Amino acid sequence: MKQGKKAADVEKALQRWTSSVIDPQLKPLQAKARQLGQAASSLASSLESRCREFIRITKHEISGLGDSRRLRAAMALSRVSGDIVNACGEFLKSSSDTSVSNLETNIRRLLRVAGSSYNESARAMASHYASERGWLRAEIEGLLRLNSQTSQFRTRTRDITSIQDQIQEHSTTLVEQLATIQDLEDARTSLEKEVHQLVLNQGSLLDAIERIDSDSEIRALDAKEAELKVLRKRLLDEEMSRLGGVFTRLLALNQRGEVHTHRQAIEVLTRYVKTPLTALAKESDGYPELTDLLEGLCESIESNRIPLGEKKAKKTLERAKQIINGSLKPIQKEARSAFSARSQILRSPNPRNLRSRRSDLRAEYARSRDSKESLESKIKSIFEEASLLGVQANTHLDTIDELATKSLNKSIPRELREEILSLTRETSHQS
Repeated sequence: MKQGKKAADVEKALQRWTSSVIDPQLKPLQAKARQLGQAASSLASSLESRCREFIRITKHEISGLGDSRRLRAAMALSRVSGDIVNACGEFLKSSSDTSVSNLETNIRRLLRVAGSSYNESARAMASHYASERGWLRAEIEGLLRLNSQTSQFRTRTRDITSIQDQIQEHSTTLVEQLATIQDLEDARTSLEKEVHQLVLNQGSLLDAIERIDSDSEIRALDAKEAELKVLRKRLLDEEMSRLGGVFTRLLALNQRGEVHTHRQAIEVLTRYVKTPLTALAKESDGYPELTDLLEGLCESIESNRIPLGEKKAKKTLERAKQIINGSLKPIQKEARSAFSARSQILRSPNPRNLRSRRSDLRAEYARSRDSKESLESKIKSIFEEASLLGVQANTHLDTIDELATKSLNKSIPRELREEILSLTRETSHQS
């Protein structure tokens, strides 16, 4: 990546810039927030301490009271004091969180408990604990005033904190996307190295195959294989046209038990379906086995045991009778000669070994080609994913710049912007 920049480097630079832009706006607010938090903690501590004292006093008095009204008053003061002590304890546990929104939430929770408990107990306390009741009411009113100040302060500071949160959110997502792009780029580089190695290996394989192809015995063997291939095509497409489908159908009918054919005929039929040229070449002159098979086939067609339809039956019978009358003798002779010549070449171990070696090399080349195609497909997917992330990262970058410019009158420095953009463009540049 450009000048060795990484997503982590950009993250640090972005954090420094964000702090330099937002901190001057936040510091006065944070100081005021701390002041409000300290005031709230002080009030809660004082309230908790005084209520603990009320609990101690009422506990001592309750044990010796005979006056039922004073007893009810003492129990009411003890109850409200206990509720407030618990609420103050919960509040003070969360006092380390200085965010204004949480401070306001915690004050309201404390007020809700204290106010509710006070309202339930105030009448019972009135006749015997007027001063304690007045003190509790004054403390609750103090919390209410502090809550009002906190709420007003939060309203005034909501915009700047919202801008901070939005910039932070977009910055976090942006950095995550840059890191993912970087990981994808590393993965793509690794895959491209594998592809390069496969290309080199394929070149070596092709060279080895070409050396084998240039061997005189292999050239002669290939020539005979090509000759046999032409003969097979000629046999199937010309000499035995219209019969291949009928042979296959007859085998299927026999397998399903719809027609009954002699086992020897089925064996001959199977050979001519699987390896027609080899079967023809291995027969004696005049291919008597095929002739017998075709004579039986003609009888089945003429008796409609194998229904083909009038036109197809006519064409099939014509072709079968031509073969019965010896139309395949020339190609039988040529096939025997070609097979014999190929066998003569393969009597030597050298062409056999070279042919086997070439087959292995071709199989290895095919596997290498498939692996290369698979890797190239992965590389394409990685590029597309990285490109999409790059577009999204640019959008987050523009959003951060717009928020800072409109709300804080500060824009992202050009150098930092270029560093970020260089990471989002890296994949496109290398493709």
